[in-house]
Amino acid sequence: MMTNLYDYGIRFNGRHSSEFGLDVLDKQISFPGKDKVLKSIPHSNYVYDFSEVYGTQNYTERTFTVTFEILNRSLWTKDSMYIQWTKVLDWLMKPSKKIPLYDDIMKDYYYLGEVQAKPDMDELKYRGKLTVVFQCYPFRIHELQEGNDIWDTFNFELDMAQLVKYDVKGSKSISLFNVGMSNLAPVVVASSQMEIRYNGKFYKVLSGENKIAGFYLLPGINELEVIGNGTIEFKFYKEVI
Repeated sequence: MMTNLYDYGIRFNGRHSSEFGLDVLDKQISFPGKDKVLKSIPHSNYVYDFSEVYGTQNYTERTFTVTFEILNRSLWTKDSMYIQWTKVLDWLMKPSKKIPLYDDIMKDYYYLGEVQAKPDMDELKYRGKLTVVFQCYPFRIHELQEGNDIWDTFNFELDMAQLVKYDVKGSKSISLFNVGMSNLAPVVVASSQMEIRYNGKFYKVLSGENKIAGFYLLPGINELEVIGNGTIEFKFYKEVI
């Protein structure tokens, strides 16, 4: 049985790092940068910024770098160390796309990450230092849907209590809060065919689950009107830096 000294670690691809006897020696989380679209004007000191031409500022990807100690404390042999890093790399590198990556700090949120670059191994006699870099989506995503009523995990500094499911009789004005930093494309669930009027545009909603092309909740308050009869629900998840 693998043993480690500390409880702290990461969860990825269905396993926790502690299951491999790994201790985290170092962790570096980069922050996303603004993806600016700038245009200089000839013979002028002015620069035009087109970054928000589609509504909001886009961001670049981020990295999550972690260094593990590779050591089998039961055997203390080079063979056991090689067997361990073989299993660890199989666990970390098998996914071929970005999947949830949980840090044990603020574990209500997850990164979407994938190990794309080759890992680095610093080998000593019976132990080693394995460094892996996760290439990640710019934002952390809350694992609970907005509008949930789980008060045990409610964060009064970051969360917003709000309704996301409504009864509609003819028409209804609705306010939805996107307290994160990115545009969110909600899944809209309706009991019958309806229509949403938002920012001067109309969006058709069919009975059942809908992913509506071009319908995004911008950061902040989103005021919309729903026209129809029945119940409508908006499913979305907060994204923070």
